[in-house]
Amino acid sequence: MKANDIFNFRRFGKYFASDLRTCWVNYGLSLLTISTIFPIGTYFLTNTFNLVLNSTWDGPDIGLRSFIFIVATICMVVTMPVKCYGKITEKQYGSFFLTLPASRLEKFVSMFLMTCIIAPVLGFALHLGTDAIICALDHTCGRNLVTGAMELIRNMGEMKELTLNFVDESITIENAALAQDLIRQISSPWLYADEIFGITLPFLLGALYFKRGKTVKTILAIFAFSMATSIIMTPYMETWAAEMVSNANADTNTILQMFNNGIFKNLVLIDTISDTVVNLALMAGIWFRIKTLKH
Repeated sequence: MKANDIFNFRRFGKYFASDLRTCWVNYGLSLLTISTIFPIGTYFLTNTFNLVLNSTWDGPDIGLRSFIFIVATICMVVTMPVKCYGKITEKQYGSFFLTLPASRLEKFVSMFLMTCIIAPVLGFALHLGTDAIICALDHTCGRNLVTGAMELIRNMGEMKELTLNFVDESITIENAALAQDLIRQISSPWLYADEIFGITLPFLLGALYFKRGKTVKTILAIFAFSMATSIIMTPYMETWAAEMVSNANADTNTILQMFNNGIFKNLVLIDTISDTVVNLALMAGIWFRIKTLKH
């Protein structure tokens, strides 16, 4: 088989543009609603309640707006794959999908880009942009989400609070360095970059596999998989968990010394490998579903 039969950049560009237009028609209004109405609605509802209950005009603080951002992200992740690709399991639309002039790889790459990159980036930009405009117009809301996130990362990187605690605690330099290294790892935004794939891909896979009740069945499948994983991992984590509990009331140096074990020292590597394995498994399931799709 020729390479052009597997992936042709010109053909892929035309197909991706068509896929983008189709997804916009099917999901554009929902995306705009989730990304803009959520923060605007939260703003007006909060001020309405404050006026009624406290007779004050006080916008939602950054904690409430962060929660709404998480809720909006979950709604977008759950609904987008079904809206854009759920009809593929239907006979008429599925037959049309199979006859489109593009290879399986091109269709797969287009799905991945749309669900894991284009839609989330556009949704985040709309939501964060709307939040920034609201905070710029009404200073009672405080910092916008982007500024708050940047300050949080900067404070964790500098470890101001942790440094202050070192003044009054008899903490060894070695243990302080262990704690600093752990905070440095978990404060890196790149640690969470692949999380959006792990959240979105299961719902894309469910949209392609299930014919009815796609969202509900996908959530149930995720729950069942999480339960099975917890049961399997419990014997391996039992010793480590028991050590954590036994040291809960220990002195600060003893607690910090736990950061020297393999899990905490290689936290980023373990998280990256586990996320990559799960994402690759999900992508393989999506690929084989496209490959075996028949009507």
